[in-house]
Amino acid sequence: MPGSWALTPPYFLVFGFVSGIAGFRLGWRTGHRFALPLVQTMLGWIGFLVAWTIVGPAWAAMTVLAWAAGTSAASIYVFFRQPKETDARVIRAAPYRESMLAWLRTGEGPERTPLVMLTQHAREALWYTAAAVATANVASIAMGAVLLNYMNAYVATLLRAATRSGVVLLLGWNVWSVIRVVAYVLIGAAAAYPILTLSHRGGDAGAAGRLAVLGASGIAVDVVLKLVLSRSYGRLLARAVDLTAAGKNASTDVPVALDLD
Repeated sequence: MPGSWALTPPYFLVFGFVSGIAGFRLGWRTGHRFALPLVQTMLGWIGFLVAWTIVGPAWAAMTVLAWAAGTSAASIYVFFRQPKETDARVIRAAPYRESMLAWLRTGEGPERTPLVMLTQHAREALWYTAAAVATANVASIAMGAVLLNYMNAYVATLLRAATRSGVVLLLGWNVWSVIRVVAYVLIGAAAAYPILTLSHRGGDAGAAGRLAVLGASGIAVDVVLKLVLSRSYGRLLARAVDLTAAGKNASTDVPVALDLD
């Protein structure tokens, strides 16, 4: 274990979180929808690579998770305050919001077409893993940045239109989506092992293997929870949001409450 705190795992968690905030802020200031995830990716991957080299694959994955948390904290705040700019600068912000609000309005989730959902998830996981293997996790972090941005834009919409803000704060990020993000981060870190080893960056093969197993398990849990909880979860969340205001990407006129019951 390195003697200096600046080379220990907690340091890289802090570094990852700050990198997530800085990457979003710098990318946002460019005003360009493609520059935003590229800047986020650059800072996220630098943190991943340095953590991998110094504290190993597992903590490198945790650094990326901290980066995702920092990105989310910064972006939800900005997206909440700037809805028009968000639609203009965030890839897939509007179509993703519309699809999710349709789920909240109708209550019809993936449980109606489980085979379609399973096929889609399998295809996404394969593409993500292939991108991570081919680029030592660079392209997969970029894909994650795009995903985080449009999902956080949707959460900001819910918060803006919330009538029960406490419920939205708890449920705005679907539990299965959180698990999926964690799973993809673990898989991305594991998939970087071949190229980073060939480039003499080191890395524990056993740790990378464990990350891969945990990531694959997380994807399976994501699918099960989505199928089982989607309908009831959507109804509960829908009751806490002014869906008319959310559809207009506007603030609610309904008095807001914080109650969680």
